[in-house]
Amino acid sequence: MATRIQAGAVVTMDDNRRICAPGAVVYDASGILYVGDPNGYEGPLDQDLVIPEGVVLPGLLNGHNHAAMSMMRGMADDSPFFEWLTQHVWPVESRMTPEDIRIGTLLACAEMIRSGTVGYADMYFEVDQSAEAVEQAGLRAWISRGLVGLEDPDAKKLEDSLAFAERWRGRGDGRIVPMLGPHAPYTCPPEYLEKVARAARDHDLGIHIHLSESQDEMRQMAERYQKTPIQLAYDAGVFESRTLIAHGLYIEETDLPYLEGMVGGVVTCPVSNAKLGNGILPYHMLKEAGIAIGLGTDGPTSTNTLDMFLELKAMAWLQKTREGRPEGFHAVDALWAGTRGTAAVLGHAGGQLAVGAPADLIVVNGRAAHMTPEWDVLANLVYSAIGSDVRYSVVNGRMILQEGIITTFDEAAVIEEARERAKRLMEG
Repeated sequence: MATRIQAGAVVTMDDNRRICAPGAVVYDASGILYVGDPNGYEGPLDQDLVIPEGVVLPGLLNGHNHAAMSMMRGMADDSPFFEWLTQHVWPVESRMTPEDIRIGTLLACAEMIRSGTVGYADMYFEVDQSAEAVEQAGLRAWISRGLVGLEDPDAKKLEDSLAFAERWRGRGDGRIVPMLGPHAPYTCPPEYLEKVARAARDHDLGIHIHLSESQDEMRQMAERYQKTPIQLAYDAGVFESRTLIAHGLYIEETDLPYLEGMVGGVVTCPVSNAKLGNGILPYHMLKEAGIAIGLGTDGPTSTNTLDMFLELKAMAWLQKTREGRPEGFHAVDALWAGTRGTAAVLGHAGGQLAVGAPADLIVVNGRAAHMTPEWDVLANLVYSAIGSDVRYSVVNGRMILQEGIITTFDEAAVIEEARERAKRLMEG
């Protein structure tokens, strides 16, 4: 079933960063069939949507998330990072049931669908529940069970992760991609990281890991091992598989040789990193070293919102602040990170509107007051747009948000159930 969307502008994020104004995109379940002038497509159409006020762009890809943490949104805000994690988050997580995880993930999916995200990389536990929620919601997801080596001396959780990968690889029309998720070097000793790295190679799985996230982590690794987290991961063989490095704020120049030629890249989470006081990504150093850079939100407990449009703004603001000059970072660089950059880290063909690419796209209302006038469509998308401007979302050729309404599940029922479950967790 081929659908054409005609709009006021089409922002392709293809290799030429082409913008068609006005423009059209034609797609079906097999992928994108045409991008260009509204009258340039001559094939048959089953549906033709004309949205003169719309701006079409690739759906945003959230490169680092803990989606089910939506159940703890707003808990222990403004606490120091390790206190927040160990004294507040982990105790509540220990009381969460598998159904809490499923509902929390669906709650996060509702927020992501409404704010323009078409796929995300997730690390959590009870991953079958997470995957079932994603399959129902219609999003893409790269899912890993968070592995804490200190709690897994016999590697049972690692074995469970491999079994999950076998059950879910290719499910959801290929929208669900399993990965392995060693949490971080301060929770996974070197010998455990080596086990995970070996399993990733043996089973052709990517790795999702927190590295160089905070000054405390850097200090701990230096004291325990006389290494940086990057050097520790390299020595354990982590970078011999595709690796998603979450955060990477304190990657040093001396780390760059260990990252040379790596498959994968670094995902920055600027809102979370700023809110937790952790720092700002050394973007230009990594870019000049040829390392792919993606964008994510982190979990909704640390970042509170999964609105990737806020991350676009924050990335630009913080990089300009780090550089000390407004021209030090451009709007298009932020949008690239939230689309093509994250896709490159994940090894995904999406993040762009080009013939043959997956049919993952969103339509933003370009005529809102805060999007007017239209001097520069890229500047408006990055600096002015907000998640609630998204009116349509298409994933894998299926419309999962239509005129602002989620089509794949009952959003109101999920919100109500999440509220009731959160009350129980708070009382506990």
